[in-house]
Amino acid sequence: SADGSVDVYRLCKLNNRVLTAHNRKLSISVNYVYDDVQLLSGNMRRFLKGVKQSFKLDWQFLPSKADKTVDGQYGRDYLQGLVGNGQLLEFFIQDKPNDAGVTYTVFVESYNEDLVRRELNTGTHFYNVSLVLRET
Repeated sequence: SADGSVDVYRLCKLNNRVLTAHNRKLSISVNYVYDDVQLLSGNMRRFLKGVKQSFKLDWQFLPSKADKTVDGQYGRDYLQGLVGNGQLLEFFIQDKPNDAGVTYTVFVESYNEDLVRRELNTGTHFYNVSLVLRET
């Protein structure tokens, strides 16, 4: 799409569990980490320390229960359970079915959810969820 995000084409796993593609958008950005050093001459020199990836995942109308997602994969309840523990996570992305994929060690930079609907007869809640993961 025009904003550089990819709709559903990539397989994404978080801690080896497939995340649902239910109305999911994935945006990947690159963050450069620099170290500025002042030399004896008084000049400043910038050194590139690393290049880190940042992954923004957005879901619209995401069910709380995995069995209510379009593909039966992990939904909002799984994501919300991972956010609060403060641990490092393994994030896997596979571009194409025969691609080997890449695994990144990440931490949760931000998580936001908005409750948009409750279905009382099924006990399912629907959320708009935004999750940003940053490579360590």
